[in-house]
Amino acid sequence: MIPEKEYQKIIKSMPIFCVDFLFKCGDKHLLIKRNEEPCKGLYWVVGGRLFHKEKIHELAERVHKREVGKYYSNFKIIGISNYIFPDVPNSRATHTPTLLTEVIVDEMFTPKIDNTHSDFIWTTELPQQLKEQTVFFYD
Repeated sequence: MIPEKEYQKIIKSMPIFCVDFLFKCGDKHLLIKRNEEPCKGLYWVVGGRLFHKEKIHELAERVHKREVGKYYSNFKIIGISNYIFPDVPNSRATHTPTLLTEVIVDEMFTPKIDNTHSDFIWTTELPQQLKEQTVFFYD
């Protein structure tokens, strides 16, 4: 793991590659409320950065377990984003090229969110920034 001081230098000088997971049940999407920058205070999709030499399915298992409490292996890539966030103190990222994946679930569940999030909703509305900055591969 990279020490925080060094990580802050890295995120100010290069993009941090991430993968987001759009959990979907029928016409509803799971969004979790972020406690950290970027997007602090906003409802956002589950996701995280890719660690050095980590495989996408390893990232998925780590992030799913941490942010919803269970790993779902049935995700598929549905789009790509190139987020550029404001440079604010203690931000976890400022430039994040991101794969957007979709995870279809049979029922809306209560996620076991970690301390980096404070709430969740199942909603038909996606975050505006996600809609504006994502190129979707499928309609």
